[in-house]
Amino acid sequence: MLRTQNFGQSDLRLLRVFMTVVESGGFTPAQIMMNIGQSTISAHMAALEERLNMRLCERGRGGFRVTPEGREVYEAAQRLFRSIDSFSSEVNALCGRLSGEIQIGMVDSIVTNPCFPLSAAVARFEERQGDVKIYLHIAAPAKIERNVFEGRFDLGIGGYTQQLSGIDYVRLVNERQSLYCGRGHPLFDVRPDKVRLEDIVECRLVKRPYVPDELLPEIGSMQPAALTEFMEAVAFLVLSGDYIGYLPEHFARQWVESGRLRPLMSERLRFNSTLELISRKSDRQSLAVRHFRNDLIQVFSETPDTLVAQPASPTSRRRN
Repeated sequence: MLRTQNFGQSDLRLLRVFMTVVESGGFTPAQIMMNIGQSTISAHMAALEERLNMRLCERGRGGFRVTPEGREVYEAAQRLFRSIDSFSSEVNALCGRLSGEIQIGMVDSIVTNPCFPLSAAVARFEERQGDVKIYLHIAAPAKIERNVFEGRFDLGIGGYTQQLSGIDYVRLVNERQSLYCGRGHPLFDVRPDKVRLEDIVECRLVKRPYVPDELLPEIGSMQPAALTEFMEAVAFLVLSGDYIGYLPEHFARQWVESGRLRPLMSERLRFNSTLELISRKSDRQSLAVRHFRNDLIQVFSETPDTLVAQPASPTSRRRN
C-alpha cells in the first residue's frame, strides 16, 4: 500500500490522470480529454497501480472496467481534491478573494423560463472579486439529488417528490405544464372543444420515468410508448407528430407560436410543478459557494412570480 508520508505532487498528478480515465470511461476517450497519448496514460496508470500496490482497472479485449478497489480509490481521490480545493478557497478568502470552483447540477430546458433569472445571479456573482470557475451540469432530477447528497455537486436545481433529511431545499419557482401534440398528429387539427379524454388515452404518450403517475391529471394510468429523462427529448418526439407529452409552457411556446405544437385540453390537464435549489446540509460550503447560493436566492426574491419568500412544502412536486 501507499505510504501516506511519502505522498507528493507526482502522486496527485497520477490520481488526476486516473480520475479522468474513470470519468471518461476508458483510456481512448481520456487521451482526448487530456491531450496526451494513450501510451503515456498507460504508463501513468501503471505507475499509480505500482504505488498503491493494487489493480485499479481492467483494460483489454473485454473493454474497460474499474475494479472495486479502483472505485474506492476514485471516491477517496474525489474527497481529497475537494479538500484541497476547499483549503485553497478558504486561504484565498482570508485575503478577500474568492477562488475555487462551483459544481451546479440543473435540469434541462429552463433557459426559456422568464421567471428563472439564473443568468442574472451569475452576472451578480461575477461582479465579486475573485477567480471562480462555475461548472453547469445538465442532468435528470434524481441524478442531481444523488450527486448533491454525495458531495459531487455543490448545488442542484430541479424538482423533487420527497425531501431527504440530509439536503436543504429552497423553492424557487413554479412551472405550468401542458400536454401537447405536434403537427401531423391525429388530434392536431381537431377543434379544441371536440378533443375528448377518451381520444387522448388512445394516443402514444412519451413520459419521464421518474414522474409518479398521480402527478399526471387523469392520464397517469396510461402506459407510455416512449421514456426519456429530458425535456428536449420529449419535444423531439412530440414534434414528430407521433406522440403526445407534457412540456413546460414557456419551453413549448416557441413551437406553439410557429404552428408546430398545440396543447390538448389545457384547462383540464395542465398542472404546476416546482423547481427547487438544493444543497447538502452537512457540508461546510466554500465562501464562493455560499456567495453564489445567496446571490441566486436574492435574485429570485427580486423576481416576480417566484417562491423564495414562501416556506417550502413538505411534499413538493418533482419537475416533470
